Amino acid sequence: MDTKTYYKNLLNALKIQSVQRKTVTNGPYIGDEALLQDSKVVATYAQHEHDWASSDLLVENLASEVHLVLFGGGHIALDLYHLAMDLALKVTIIDDRSEYCNPQRFPQAQCICAPFEEVLDTPQAWIRPYFIIATRGHAFDKVCLEKTLGLPHSYIGMIGSKRKVATTFEQLREEGFSESQLATVHAPIGLDIGAVTAAEIALAILGEVISVYRKTEQAVRLSEELLLRQSTGEQHIVARVIEKHGSAPCEVGFQLAVFKDFTFLGTVGGGEVEARTIEEAKSMLLNPSQSAFTKTYDLSNEKAGSLGMICGGVVTVLFQRR
Repeated sequence: MDTKTYYKNLLNALKIQSVQRKTVTNGPYIGDEALLQDSKVVATYAQHEHDWASSDLLVENLASEVHLVLFGGGHIALDLYHLAMDLALKVTIIDDRSEYCNPQRFPQAQCICAPFEEVLDTPQAWIRPYFIIATRGHAFDKVCLEKTLGLPHSYIGMIGSKRKVATTFEQLREEGFSESQLATVHAPIGLDIGAVTAAEIALAILGEVISVYRKTEQAVRLSEELLLRQSTGEQHIVARVIEKHGSAPCEVGFQLAVFKDFTFLGTVGGGEVEARTIEEAKSMLLNPSQSAFTKTYDLSNEKAGSLGMICGGVVTVLFQRR
């Protein structure tokens, strides 16, 4: 399967649910991999036929990065945005009022200044986002809720009093929405911490979002930006952390891609190890005959200082050509 098809299949699969990736990490076919969903292979990037049920494979659960889509750009959205930036989360703001939805107010977010219904009726590139409904009015909240319930998502939360939530739910029942659908909505939204101010409410909301993505879906989270670039079929090298011991500043699944113009996206943990990884990937790009290989970086306390690291441990990185 070619690179473009492989990553398009991965993107499409992630929009439905998490994906399992199985990778050969030793032997003559190192770097071969397959994507599975519900135990069925949806894509392979391999030189050889493999038994993907074999226990001698690296198995990872893949999901997209946490992407907050906020309906409404008011005070709570502004506090949510700042908290999300501290956590390096991806954020999209949707509001039809330009004074509440603009790059000056939300400099690191995607801002879509348009009517809520228009945005939700237009296909978006979102991959199972976390929808947070905090518009300026009950009618707008209802539109956003009924539309998002029909879209792939990881979370839906709607702000509002118990009375407002009950009224909205009753209207949706009359429109044919089931109890099981409504039961998935976090409303009133957020952890019960007695929040009063906008900042406290934002903290309660983000705490609930974190509890969802940390407790219910342990996965390697892939960058949407990287996935979209990979799906163009552009030649690149992927460097993935496949093994880690000790306190190295990374986890299995961390990855970066170096493209033919030597730009890169992603991370394997930063520091000198990342710098060396990028140089290895560049060398691989310049050597078309170089097949997939692994490289181990020893960050033991004795050697960490010489690498400019403050953490110890051992990290193994797999380099793959795409």
